[in-house]
Amino acid sequence: MERLWRAAPLIGWLVGFSLVASACGTPQTTGAPSGPTVRFGASLSLTGTAKFFGMAQRSGIRLAQDEINASHMLGKTRLEVLVADDASDREQASAVFQRFIENSHVLAIMGPTLSDSALSVDPMAQQAGVPVLAISNSAGGITGIGNFMFRESLSENQITPQIIRLICSRLKVHSAALLYSDTDPNRSGSHGFKAALQNLGVRIATEQTFARDQTEFASQLEEIAASRPDAVFVTAPSSLAATILIQARRYGLDKTPIVGSSAFNSDAVLRSAGPAAEGLIVGSAWTASLASARNQQFIQSYRARYGVDPDQLAAQAYTGVYILATALQNTQNARDPRALRDALEQIKDLDTPLGPFSFNDAHEAAYAPTLQVVHLGRLQPF
Repeated sequence: MERLWRAAPLIGWLVGFSLVASACGTPQTTGAPSGPTVRFGASLSLTGTAKFFGMAQRSGIRLAQDEINASHMLGKTRLEVLVADDASDREQASAVFQRFIENSHVLAIMGPTLSDSALSVDPMAQQAGVPVLAISNSAGGITGIGNFMFRESLSENQITPQIIRLICSRLKVHSAALLYSDTDPNRSGSHGFKAALQNLGVRIATEQTFARDQTEFASQLEEIAASRPDAVFVTAPSSLAATILIQARRYGLDKTPIVGSSAFNSDAVLRSAGPAAEGLIVGSAWTASLASARNQQFIQSYRARYGVDPDQLAAQAYTGVYILATALQNTQNARDPRALRDALEQIKDLDTPLGPFSFNDAHEAAYAPTLQVVHLGRLQPF
């Protein structure tokens, strides 16, 4: 950690430039409030291995920010979300958080995009007393960092038991294979798959691991294919998800159901994998098929602005801005991060694209996950 802080002055200057560029690049909304400005920070992976995730998040955030300002939801107060690139890297995320906390004095921080980065840098915000809202982190331990940590995305621990029970029931899974990166948080995510399967009496036919920087998976996939499992459960970083799907279909698993971790739940992964993604099953924190008026309004607004349909990353980021804005609306002191923290704890049944949203006592999201399958290149209800 000391090495990171010594490197921070130069990196911090670069991040500061990024923040200014991002803020200046955001168009002013016609009729936006002209009163005081409240700033949130957003640490997103706009470059690096998770760049497609981060870009979807940025789109959702900008849409929500402009809607909130145009509607005067916060009265005369203008909301500004400072977006900075954490480059899918823990050191860069550390510099971004430092800049947000010490120089930009943001009221709250959204992100970072990746769980690995979040586990590394969230303690900085906890120590500084700045609320953090995780909008895409599914790894365990995020909210356990401290009482300023909140998670809007569903954790693997929340999603896994429910989707495993449904998958095993519908597909009659009696034996399963596991494939995962032998590094946290992927290791812990795969252990969640394993525990849920074993609790249902499913036999683990084989358990294969791979290195973080690995790009060729022939030996692991051939071993899995030879074990003839009823389904394969894969936990991998987003940068490798499409590659694993493509190679799995090539090495004998073209007819075997593949269940992916949350990193697989992305339009970017589906586009990269192409036909190899067909039949992929994923647990989801959001689905476009949710018929609520709030969700359909979000989808229509996103499509009108960007010309494409939103994915889960965009929906969660969009929702995150509204969660923070609602807490800000309900607080008695719009300049105090602790007051915002207290107001976040009171969020109950907020109408969002994710459905009625609440935080539980552990600051985890409290709403039901869904299960989806890729059919004709698109995620659809399973």
